[in-house]
Amino acid sequence: MQCWEHQMSSKQIIDIVLPFKETFTPLNAGAVATVVSDLTYHSMLDCEMHIYGRPLSSPSFPQLSYYPLKPKWPLLFGNNIGIARSYIANLNRREISPALIEVHGRCQVARIIAKMRKDLKVALFLHNDPRTMNGGKTREERLWLSKNLAGIFANSAYIKNCFLDGFNQQEIAETPIFLTPLGANRTLTQKPLKQNVIIIASRIVPEKGILEVTKALCDILPEFPEWKVKIIGAKHFANHSMSDYEKSVRLALSPLKNQAEMLGFLPLAEVNKELAEAAIAIVPSVWQEPASRAVLEALANGCALITTRRGGIPERAEGRAILIDNPNHQSFSNALKSVISDPNIRAKLQDVAWQDYPFDCANMAQQTDQARKHAMGV
Repeated sequence: MQCWEHQMSSKQIIDIVLPFKETFTPLNAGAVATVVSDLTYHSMLDCEMHIYGRPLSSPSFPQLSYYPLKPKWPLLFGNNIGIARSYIANLNRREISPALIEVHGRCQVARIIAKMRKDLKVALFLHNDPRTMNGGKTREERLWLSKNLAGIFANSAYIKNCFLDGFNQQEIAETPIFLTPLGANRTLTQKPLKQNVIIIASRIVPEKGILEVTKALCDILPEFPEWKVKIIGAKHFANHSMSDYEKSVRLALSPLKNQAEMLGFLPLAEVNKELAEAAIAIVPSVWQEPASRAVLEALANGCALITTRRGGIPERAEGRAILIDNPNHQSFSNALKSVISDPNIRAKLQDVAWQDYPFDCANMAQQTDQARKHAMGV
C-alpha cells in the first residue's frame, strides 16, 4: 500500500529507510526489500512500521505502509543522499516523530540523519560489509556510528565482525551492536518430490561465481544426460538488457544445449516453485558473502546444497551442505560429480535440509524486535 499522508495514531512509529536501488514491490524486490517486508509482516512489536524508499511503478507489498520519496538534488548528492534529504524534509513537517529511524544498508544515510536530527534515535541495519560503504570504510567512521547511533543491526556474525574491525576491547564493549540473523520462510508443508534438476538462483555477477560453476557443469553434465541445470537471475533484480557477464555465462552454457536453461529474473514465489522441484541447488559465491538468502531458500525447499565457505555462509550451511573451501572450476566439478553420481549423498543432504531448518522469518523478526526495543530504550 503506497501512502502519501500520515495518519494520526496512538502507537509508536518505526520509520524504515530503504536504499534507493530497492524496489519495494513483490514483482521485483531485491534482497533488502524482501528482508524488510518479512520483518514487517512478522514483527510482534505494537508499533506502526512506515517504510520509505524510491517511487514505484507497480504496487508495493500489500498491507504495509509505504511512502515513496523522490531524491532531493540527486545530481548534486547522489540518489541515496537525495533520499535521506527528502526523508528529513518529510520528517520535519510531521507532528509526531518516530520512536526509531531504521536505515537499511547505507552508513552515510544513517550518519546524515543522525547528524541532522540529534533528538531522534537512529539505527543502522547492515546487510553488507560496512568497510565497502561510504561512511563506514574507516575505523574512525564506524566508531562515530557506534557512538552516535542507537543500534547497529548485523545480519550475520561475519558482518558484525566486519563492523568491529580495528576496534579495541573497550570500544567493542561500548558498541550497541546486535545480531539479527537472516531468515526465510518454508512455504512447503511436506517434503517435496525431486527431479533431476540443478538450480542456481542468484544475481548474475562475477562475485557470485556463476561462470566458474558454469564451466564445471559443462564438464560434468554430459556424463549425466538425464540431468539439467536452470539458472535463475539477472544482473539486477529485474530483467534488463543482458550484461556482458550474463552473455559470457550464456555462451559458456551453450555446449550443454537442452541440458541448460537461463530463466532470467523471477519473483520469489516462482523461484521457490523451481527450488521445490530441484534435487540440487548451488550457491557458488566466490566473494565474502554477508549472509546468503539463497542458501536459506535452498535449504527451506529441501535441496541438496553445494555452496562455499565464504563470509557468513557457514553460519547457516555448516552441517547442512557441502561447503567448498577454495571455490573454482575444479572444486565445483568435484562436488557436483559426487552429489549427482551418488544418490545416497544426495538423499542425506536433502534429509538434513528438510529436517533441520530453524531459520524462519518469525525467528528473524523476534531477534530484530529485541534489537529495536533496546535501541528505543524500551
